[in-house]
Amino acid sequence: MVSSKKISIAFTLFFLSLIVYYFIYPNPRNWYNHYYHQALSFLNLQLDVPSLPSFYQDKIIFNNKTYLPFPPMPALIQIPFIKANPDLTQQQISILIASLNSAFVYLLLTRLTQSKKAIVLTIFYSFGTVAFWSAVVGTTWYFAHTVAVFFLILAFHTHFSKKHLLSGLFLALAALSRLPVIFAALFFILELKNQKKTLFKFLIALSPALLITLILNYLKFGNLWQTGYQLVYQGYVSGSYPYTIIHQFYPNFPYFHHLDPRNIPLHLFTFLVFPPLWHSDHFSPSPYGMGILFTSPLLLLALWPRFKNNLQQNLYLSALLIALIDFMHYMQGWVQFGYRFALDFMLFLIILLALKITLTRLNVALIIISIIINFWGVRQAILLGW
Repeated sequence: MVSSKKISIAFTLFFLSLIVYYFIYPNPRNWYNHYYHQALSFLNLQLDVPSLPSFYQDKIIFNNKTYLPFPPMPALIQIPFIKANPDLTQQQISILIASLNSAFVYLLLTRLTQSKKAIVLTIFYSFGTVAFWSAVVGTTWYFAHTVAVFFLILAFHTHFSKKHLLSGLFLALAALSRLPVIFAALFFILELKNQKKTLFKFLIALSPALLITLILNYLKFGNLWQTGYQLVYQGYVSGSYPYTIIHQFYPNFPYFHHLDPRNIPLHLFTFLVFPPLWHSDHFSPSPYGMGILFTSPLLLLALWPRFKNNLQQNLYLSALLIALIDFMHYMQGWVQFGYRFALDFMLFLIILLALKITLTRLNVALIIISIIINFWGVRQAILLGW
């Protein structure tokens, strides 16, 4: 049973996030809202997206119809908002869901550590990591991360409440927001490996993620295994767009496959140590991303592979698996402050911090530095027109 004090703190963190997220970017550009157009199509019982603006990227023309490769949940979650208020934008929905994430992260961490540390780490997550930029920009790729985190948090809540059917269902919804999140299943499998019946229930509840994905693939492209991402990749490769920092400076650099282990080093560099750009008289964030060494240095403590129990080990291994899948992707992200793919496994790292660290002066200083840098980065990104 959650105490009234914890609920009050959760509400406070929700409203704090909502206010900061809104006022730092009160007049967003509201472009690249693919999921909004997909939601309109769903309301018309269509899978194709005829209302999608012609300049939008990551679309697929197949049999003279326009489709998106993305999984459906970030569009489906917008439908109630659209029905309630058609003028509500995807960015506004993004900051609302991200603010709920802040409240739920706090409540999740209180299951594992004392309330004070849970508050501090929630503030770090909300304003000192790439979750900040993802929340306030709300464009297609970031909105999907925010929605996936929302359902992943609920999967953890229900797991620790021993409601494993629900945890499987919530993980399925997270995977139907961001496909790589399906590999978070490793954590739940490792946790339940000695409870065969419970594990079976969890997997049954998780299975709709695969089933729905296969059905949508077939209905759109006539192929169970064609998500559309491969077709988008081929469009990038055949064009002149420098979709990685290497191709920016070396246009003739080889193109690796859609998912290819040779992409891992550039992802690792981006995630860990990609620096800001130096101009003649000032620094600015790189549109190709920045490493956590500069944006969220506290996260480095979560990466140290030293475990006190199976829970910590299972969290680490699961984060590692998701990261490995992300790191093989042909693109590291674009016009992002930080490294957006980290949001696929960010929650695992935040939980590890709650379990592993104490609030020493150094750690608090790292949190403060992270928050200052992310406020700077978000403001810079907005001014740069991202």
